[in-house]
Amino acid sequence: MTSDEQSEDANPSTVDPRVRPFDLPVLVAETAASDGWEAANSVIESHWDAFASIAPKYLLAALKALPGEAFVNMPSLSVAANYLQHVVIDGEPRRFFHDGRLTPSPDPEASANLDTLILLTGKAASDRTAGRLDEARRTVLEAKAILDRISSADRGAMVGSLPHLRFQWGRTLDAAQASGALAEYEEAYDLARLTRQPVIARRAAGHIAWAHADRGRLNDADVWLARAQAEPATNGRYDVILFLASALLKQDRQDPTAHVDLGRALGLPLGEQWAAALWVSALLAHGKPGASSVDARLERELERHPEVHLGGADARYIKAARSRLARARPRLRGDIALIPTGTALDPLLDAAHAYFEGRFAEALASSEEARSLTAAPRVEAPALLVASASHHELGHFPTASESFRAANVIIQQERIFSAYTFIPARTLAAIADQAGEPIHGEPLAVSEEIAVPKLTKRERTVLDLLSSGLSIQQIAAELYISPNTLKSAMQDLYRKLGVNSRAAAVQWAKNAGVSFRRKNHG
Repeated sequence: MTSDEQSEDANPSTVDPRVRPFDLPVLVAETAASDGWEAANSVIESHWDAFASIAPKYLLAALKALPGEAFVNMPSLSVAANYLQHVVIDGEPRRFFHDGRLTPSPDPEASANLDTLILLTGKAASDRTAGRLDEARRTVLEAKAILDRISSADRGAMVGSLPHLRFQWGRTLDAAQASGALAEYEEAYDLARLTRQPVIARRAAGHIAWAHADRGRLNDADVWLARAQAEPATNGRYDVILFLASALLKQDRQDPTAHVDLGRALGLPLGEQWAAALWVSALLAHGKPGASSVDARLERELERHPEVHLGGADARYIKAARSRLARARPRLRGDIALIPTGTALDPLLDAAHAYFEGRFAEALASSEEARSLTAAPRVEAPALLVASASHHELGHFPTASESFRAANVIIQQERIFSAYTFIPARTLAAIADQAGEPIHGEPLAVSEEIAVPKLTKRERTVLDLLSSGLSIQQIAAELYISPNTLKSAMQDLYRKLGVNSRAAAVQWAKNAGVSFRRKNHG
């Protein structure tokens, strides 16, 4: 028995179809009385896969029916009981805890190898869901070191449990943004296939698909999503990650059915995928009402998950969701659709914000920094597009075309059409025309036009003059007002446009496609 669902995939061939969930506690008690606790525990293990999802309370009752000597000789049973207890109460993984009294010895000679690995894995899962990510990562590395020291013969004896263990190790490394998560997921998948454990194979493949989709490697995500879907379906809650991966892929490819997959995910207990689900929800939210609804959900979830401030993948998803939701606020223009990938998120956000505020040199520097941190398509393609748009605004047209072509290669290869939404539609069309390159995907792939607030005739005249290159004194003289009065009018205009500088106001006018019948200002 293992922690955090590690044993939910006992070989279905050992399940007695005549045993109903509510019969299991009685059967376990009778078996323990007649044949001993080990035989009774084998009954539980053989029915774990069938009952863990649909009848956790009866599995918990069956564990409690074991004699006390079972828990003394096999302390991992306590971890399994803790897990089932949290499922019965509310299904929230963050409430799963590891009993500190069961801290194992790191010396495999001090206790059974499998129990040691199970207990370490349970502790890592507990630390992970409580936000103690560094500690969880160290525990996984300790467990992996122990496994490396175990002989091939002893490994063979525990091969049925290894898929569960390695899957949990992958989840912990993934949450902690540590290297090696994909390798653990893939190892879990291969071992699960080898030992005919379809549930864990499906779950591992689903997490691999999400990891690739997260980084914008959509072709790899397609392959692993298909592998996951080829395994028999579970009862639902383990498939949240599959539905989220599918929704993300469809959103990137501008498939309108992305909402269907997101809805299927949101209809299930989200567990540890709550932050990822919020990010995908933010991506698919349209208009202020949709964004406000997701924003309210986000704030409620943060009250329930205070550990997110400690960092890790959840913190990155929340940051990405908030950035996406900010499109409904006047200070941030454009449809910035992004997913956190390593530490490249911050400079990519900085690049996008700087571009929309007219700070093109800063946008170029931040774009370059983001690309230096990762080659993940979800970061590299939009970073190149922001760089292209910034070069275009600075009049560096050959360089703008070169950056656009580089971005377009990535977009075409992965069909990650959502990258186009990082720059305004008008600018995108102009750069594509200059570069002699097509815009791939459907026309809806490009970003929405910037909403234009209603400006008075006087405000339009001020904006027109601000873009003329005249000084403040010259503009004031043109309007027959004092420089101080002009500065006050400019501040009012900036507030209405959601900008904070003259350059940003001029860039806003360009991005919004506002045209003026400008007279000659000399």
